Amino acid sequence: MRILITGGCGFIGSRLALHFAEQGHRVVAMDNLVRRGSESNIGRLQKNGVEYLHGDVRNAEDFTNLPPGIEFICDASAHPSVVTGYANPIYDVSNNAIGVIRVLEYARHHRCPLIFWSSNRVYNADRLNALPRRETATRLEWDAEAWRKLSSEERPRGFDPVHGISEEFSVDGGQRSIYGTSKLMADVACQEYAQAYDMPVVVNRFAVISGGGQFGKAEQGWLAWWAVAHWFGLPLKYIGWKGKQVRDILFIEDVCRLADLEMKQISRFRGEVFNAGGGAANSLSLIEATRELEKRIGRPTSIVEEDAPRKADLAVYFTDNRKVERILGWRPQTGLDRGLKEILEWIRENEAELRSLYCSAG
Repeated sequence: MRILITGGCGFIGSRLALHFAEQGHRVVAMDNLVRRGSESNIGRLQKNGVEYLHGDVRNAEDFTNLPPGIEFICDASAHPSVVTGYANPIYDVSNNAIGVIRVLEYARHHRCPLIFWSSNRVYNADRLNALPRRETATRLEWDAEAWRKLSSEERPRGFDPVHGISEEFSVDGGQRSIYGTSKLMADVACQEYAQAYDMPVVVNRFAVISGGGQFGKAEQGWLAWWAVAHWFGLPLKYIGWKGKQVRDILFIEDVCRLADLEMKQISRFRGEVFNAGGGAANSLSLIEATRELEKRIGRPTSIVEEDAPRKADLAVYFTDNRKVERILGWRPQTGLDRGLKEILEWIRENEAELRSLYCSAG
């Protein structure tokens, strides 16, 4: 099969491209190389038989340069930062919302099935932060006892303190960030196109995705960035909640496995939405990540605290995977121990390159 991966030189896109190429598919990776570090993936992709095409999903003309015979699309293109979206909202919307319309139009005209990379940031941050929670020594966590005391009318749809946030949680009202809004626009567009034009489309609302090879930074790709900062002794910051905010981590190997399952069964779906993440078992706070990395690397780094959380930031989030497990039989297999080990091995093997990227200012 000939597969187009937009955002194909980014962390997710490049790993998908290599994964599919290893399976014998012909892969085209389209990318505008805006993301720092993405250009370093071109040689590895080409060495493994992936065709690279410079292109921007915002430009309809760039799609005319695609080779003929594209049969399947994975749209992993996006400007992924919650933080920087506030500085330039038009950039976020044009990349993440208008861009996906271009992809959908190409898919519609060429009758290509599509897997879309959405985000848990489509959910209402105010509603998420209003869920009952309690504080422990190292993390914030949802308070199951307080939740059980709520009446059925008071319990929000799509929330379970043990399993997490499902696809039924509200996306209405409140804040979700400019980035989250742009992803919600794209998410809904994919669902609408699937119904309006009878297109095979799957929407995945992913948790934090990480793994070796991710050029993380403070505003995006936090686990890889946390590991890099600890490795090189770079300063870090807890912003709000004393570093006890929690996220679930989904490692890239499990993302590729999910894409495999969805591609094989794509004809079943017309805009189906799946939440996919590491779940409660792969959840981690900043403090917990710090302690684990200090133990593995053998040295601390400087960390300061700011009291006020960022706009639309989340105190606690982890994914309810029960729907995707029920329908596709998928569940995450890479745990935190193995995932962190692979990130640190990648840093060790690429220390010189990463030092030049992350430490040049010093």
